[in-house]
Amino acid sequence: MVSVPGELTQPLAVIDSLFSQCIATGKGPAPEWGEQDHFKRILCLDDEESFAKIPCINDIEMAATVPPFTLVRYRCLVQDIFEPEIYAAFFEEHDANAGAGSTPAPARILTSKYRECVEPAPGKRLEDLGAAGMQQRGVCYCVPIPGESLWAREAALSFARASGAVWCNQATSGTASSKPLKRGRDEDVDMSMSAPEGQKLRSETSEPQTGNVDTPSSTAKGASCISSNDSSGPGPRSADEFGLNFPLPWEERPGHGQATACIVKLYDDDAESLRLCETVEILGILCINPELADFDATPLAESGLDRDGRRPSTSLVPRLHALHIRRMPYYHPLVPYSSSWLTEARLATAWQRHFAAEATMAAARGAAIQQLARHLGGDMLAAEYMLMLLISRAFGKVGELNLGHLSLNLTRWPNGASVQSLADAVAELMPRSVLFKLTADSLNKSRWKPRKDFVVNRLVASQLQVAAGTVILVDETGMAEGQLSTDGVKGLTALGTLALTQQLACDFSSYDVNIPVEAACMFVSEGKSIIRDVAVRIPLQPSAPLLTEAMPSPPGSLEATRLFLALLTRIPKALHIPDAIAHRFSEDFAAARQEFGVPSELCHSWMNLARACSLSHGESELKAEHWQFVLKLENERLRRCREQGILER
Repeated sequence: MVSVPGELTQPLAVIDSLFSQCIATGKGPAPEWGEQDHFKRILCLDDEESFAKIPCINDIEMAATVPPFTLVRYRCLVQDIFEPEIYAAFFEEHDANAGAGSTPAPARILTSKYRECVEPAPGKRLEDLGAAGMQQRGVCYCVPIPGESLWAREAALSFARASGAVWCNQATSGTASSKPLKRGRDEDVDMSMSAPEGQKLRSETSEPQTGNVDTPSSTAKGASCISSNDSSGPGPRSADEFGLNFPLPWEERPGHGQATACIVKLYDDDAESLRLCETVEILGILCINPELADFDATPLAESGLDRDGRRPSTSLVPRLHALHIRRMPYYHPLVPYSSSWLTEARLATAWQRHFAAEATMAAARGAAIQQLARHLGGDMLAAEYMLMLLISRAFGKVGELNLGHLSLNLTRWPNGASVQSLADAVAELMPRSVLFKLTADSLNKSRWKPRKDFVVNRLVASQLQVAAGTVILVDETGMAEGQLSTDGVKGLTALGTLALTQQLACDFSSYDVNIPVEAACMFVSEGKSIIRDVAVRIPLQPSAPLLTEAMPSPPGSLEATRLFLALLTRIPKALHIPDAIAHRFSEDFAAARQEFGVPSELCHSWMNLARACSLSHGESELKAEHWQFVLKLENERLRRCREQGILER
């Protein structure tokens, strides 16, 4: 039997032992006592494979099936950031029944760090230390990464298994222990009522504090509870009724296979380090304390600051007390490493190992083109542009221009043809994707902008609140004449802002806060896209009927293509352009302006297309043959646009 360290199964006991050792040296209670460094050293967290051995709650159906108060991993999107929280971090433990004349045992100092409450030993009682025992911690609300493909979740689980993760075998069956640990709502009430008074003390003893957060904190009406952006009408009566507030409402349904949301508590240097829409992996202690549930039926809008939408029961939203944070700015399950570990040297090694032979790389690129072309009626030109969209990444900024970023409008989509099979094809290649069907009704009623609800003090999630590396397909083929409401206009503007500037506008009532979100956006329409100024517009010219459902790829080619795209997009970098090629580029663009009358802004798009094309051939320098290939594609695209009367001037 494999020996499991106590740092995994009983992390709080390890933390308490380290704290006691610190106190024994004669020092008073300190905010930190080397506990995070201890876990990093013992669990070898600098080694990525060792990190993957820690059980991950994304790999199971329900977090409540994991033994509580154990160490777990959690891949997530930061959906909301709360105000910092002041909590009672230190207590004195005294004899509970010391009589007059007896000599009480010396008081012992305990810590409540990394937990929701602290419990005295039998025959003991706890006293707080007042202001001297108070500390501050950060709090944020995290959700599973929106839009993850099934194959991406399975790839992450396979990597954990290969690394020797604990509980992986049980995770596939949805149970991580033989005894179910999830308690129903009635059980929560019974436990709360039966616990002796004073048995446990909550570490959180005062209200979250305002200020000291770069990104405004947020609040929301949950996607499963509220069906529109309208904040009028009765609000949720408790934090649990508020819902899970997933960005994509359909992922909140039971049985979808997504992990639960978590409220993450952050300490020390990490307390205020996270930002909205960041993709991170949290290593922390999973806390499920049903006895702390609050079932006051007073509506949140009337309950005051003591109760709000930030305090659902831990049975609904577990608490995760973070010991370590890994930032995953462009997470891909086939290269599931933090950006600090996955250096360019390691990327180059992986590239050489898998695609050293030119034929191998060409085969992977060709398989991607074929996969896309099959769902575009055999239009190879459109497939080339779609591949460049999937590869493109912003690597810098000049003024308002995102260098390397592309947006695409696939126009002249056949009347009555479904866009779903194309979306399925993209989902087979990319780890995160989402399809939005754009109509006047969906613009008016769906949530397109995250909105701060000041009544319940949460950020209402929107379906554009996605992780970096998500491909957004927008189906405009159902658009017809209709009246847009104020919310509909705001939603359309938010969609255009995200597609063109990589900024997600969050509505804070009297002003917007723009959050960077790196997503690739493609608009499918019968005429011009409703979003103006899309970087590249290409009329579709299928040579065969479009597929009505996804077509499976040849065995082996799909896996190679996924890895091909993963390595190309992992670290963004500029394209080197030799002087001779730059001179030719200028001459060719001048000729295109004379022939087609294209606007000067197209030059920026040409540079981004050249970068994506070069990367797709495994080159970080623009070579003459690749520029000629891009120029050929552009001449054909512009001719199509002129023939269809949609050439931009």
